[in-house]
Amino acid sequence: MKARPSVAVAVVLMALLAARGATAESEKVVDPAAFGFSPDAAPAVNARALQTALDGGKRTVRVSKPGVYGLDRNVYIDSDTTLDFAPGTVLKKMKPYQHVLVNRGAYNYGCDSNIVVRNLEIRVNKMEKEPDPNSNAPGLNGHISFYRVKNVECRNLTCTDFERSQYCYHAVDFDGIVVDGFVIRGGKDGIHLNRGRNFVVRNGVLRTLDDGIAVNAGEWPGGFTPVMGSIENGLVENIVDEDGGKCNFARVITGCWKEWHPGMKLQRCDIFNVGKNVYTVFPMPLGTNEYVSMTAPTHKHGVWKSPEGINFLFLQDDGETRADIRNVTFRNIRMNCKRSIACYWENCEWARLVHPEIPPKDYPVIDIRVENVVKTVPGAIVGGNASADIVFNNVKSIGPILTMWRWSRSVQGTPLYATVHNITVTNCVFDGESRMDFNFFDPDGKGTLTLRGNQAHRPVKVRAPGGIRISGDTPFEKK
Repeated sequence: MKARPSVAVAVVLMALLAARGATAESEKVVDPAAFGFSPDAAPAVNARALQTALDGGKRTVRVSKPGVYGLDRNVYIDSDTTLDFAPGTVLKKMKPYQHVLVNRGAYNYGCDSNIVVRNLEIRVNKMEKEPDPNSNAPGLNGHISFYRVKNVECRNLTCTDFERSQYCYHAVDFDGIVVDGFVIRGGKDGIHLNRGRNFVVRNGVLRTLDDGIAVNAGEWPGGFTPVMGSIENGLVENIVDEDGGKCNFARVITGCWKEWHPGMKLQRCDIFNVGKNVYTVFPMPLGTNEYVSMTAPTHKHGVWKSPEGINFLFLQDDGETRADIRNVTFRNIRMNCKRSIACYWENCEWARLVHPEIPPKDYPVIDIRVENVVKTVPGAIVGGNASADIVFNNVKSIGPILTMWRWSRSVQGTPLYATVHNITVTNCVFDGESRMDFNFFDPDGKGTLTLRGNQAHRPVKVRAPGGIRISGDTPFEKK
């Protein structure tokens, strides 16, 4: 079995962030009330006051008076800053702007580091605004957002009224983030992660009408992330998924793309590279129509329309060609909702994240571990349509543990390549009645299912094609 450094990553990351926070605490301490920040002040006054208190970083900004503070614009946070709110403090959006809080470098192509935010409660107040594809951060979409950051900690985050346009928390292009302690209930994604490494999301309660936690290396680009690429070394733990949520408890998305060539067939949200420049087809009408591209884009900002009438959005210039998920652990989760951990290759009218010209040997990687998870309602713990390497340890479900189907849904022009799964199941208890414990619905699917060290009071029930090899010391029945 492969080594799993997630726990070590979490310990080191938390220690590093604690040290950074202590450094910030030893610097200048500022109360924004000195600049007019008050529950009784106008939103414009509060926004200016909080911004003045934060400007320049290298300080602790401490809001000492609880209350509801209206804001009418983005507030930017610099490197080496601790922002500490007294319990009972609420930041309330009073106009439809994007971010209650965002790091300074997100929109000026800078990088920020060593940021700590504590006890932040956001009240969205129906004031949401989707990203501008021609901004410096197209797709940055959280009420609290971090883009190009290192060592960022957010403790005790609360938001229970966001709707269908924006995520609660969005982090992109990161190295070292922690979200520790949260209550998130709303209509869009709760915690949304794109390209990055070394993350911890822990100690929270979720109920969302879209994905609770999105670990999206691949993505519907343009409107949803400013950059594409892999996510690795992550830990999601100690979370209760409340009843009433929709879509997925966690969405795990990968993708890969290739070099543009004349005559290339492109669908809405397809990704490709021209040299080191990475582009996507956006925005185009929903549907599975393919467009024949004869003119390569060369621009490096915003949207450009080709002579063939295809809209191309510039994403990045780092030559990235794939978006994998590596070494991500889901641990100590109580799932009180039907939704699952969903492992996807998007292949629908919204996006096609594995281009048809990609050969199977180059398919993206999903590598996750699922342990100490209890699901109290029917439905798979893990489902999806992508190839995946998954380790299950000590999980319990009323319904199936795993349900995976063929990745293509006959989208125009997309070949039906077989999925490949390597699944290891240890230390699980199989008792009671079950229609099926493991479902592999791809008739051409390949891979392994290893059942080892489990307590089986009945045979484990498996639906799988002939290409799935089953081994181990646990009795099973194969359909």
